[in-house]
Amino acid sequence: MSNAFTIGGLHHVTLVVGDLEAARAFYGNILGLRTLDRPNYEFEGAWFTLGTIELHLLLAEEHLAPSRRHLAIEVDNFDACIASIRSAGVGIAGGPGVRPHNQRSFAFCKDPAGNLIELSGPPS
Repeated sequence: MSNAFTIGGLHHVTLVVGDLEAARAFYGNILGLRTLDRPNYEFEGAWFTLGTIELHLLLAEEHLAPSRRHLAIEVDNFDACIASIRSAGVGIAGGPGVRPHNQRSFAFCKDPAGNLIELSGPPS
């Protein structure tokens, strides 16, 4: 099967944490990751950079299902990617939408094991 889009690589990983200050200290002070500006979302968190990949920390109680942990994949043609996964019978679990802080398109789907995957692309 030939796709009308290509995967650009891993964009970010989101980890759920119960103690945001301890997590900030670990990733920022102990591991030395550089802090990134984070949009003012309705939930607390912190963002760091790992070279070209971002680490997003999300303060939340962890629930078995559904988890907000996810893998974010960068795509070059967002609309073609969404059309392709829909035509393959993969449902959209969230979005599509546009991030207000960077205008990037996003949508969430799940892999066959139920892992949440974010698809992130340039503005449509």
